[in-house]
Amino acid sequence: MAAASAPIAMKEALTLTSLGINPQFITFTHVTMESDKYICVRETSPQNSVIIIDMNMPNQPLRRPITADSALMNPNSRILALKAQIPGATQDHLQIFNIELKAKIKSYQMPEQVNRSL
Repeated sequence: MAAASAPIAMKEALTLTSLGINPQFITFTHVTMESDKYICVRETSPQNSVIIIDMNMPNQPLRRPITADSALMNPNSRILALKAQIPGATQDHLQIFNIELKAKIKSYQMPEQVNRSL
């Protein structure tokens, strides 16, 4: 009997450390990948930043000085969603930015904390 082929073909596209990302931030709590188009990495030291990797241009990561608890790119356009806890409160602040225009599209303060489930 012939061996069954794997249902998913895997291929390494890049190594995040080759882009200068510290290995301590390559975790499920710091990296998001909504589709095969973008990867977001949150770094929290030495300074807070969000790195956006466009998989069409993976050797040109976009690094921005942003403090956030979560960062996620829209898979269809260069739109970044951020969530951050408001200091001294139990509320979360949600913000949406257009990366190309360098403009805030929307900002909303939630009445309570937003929890994500995996």
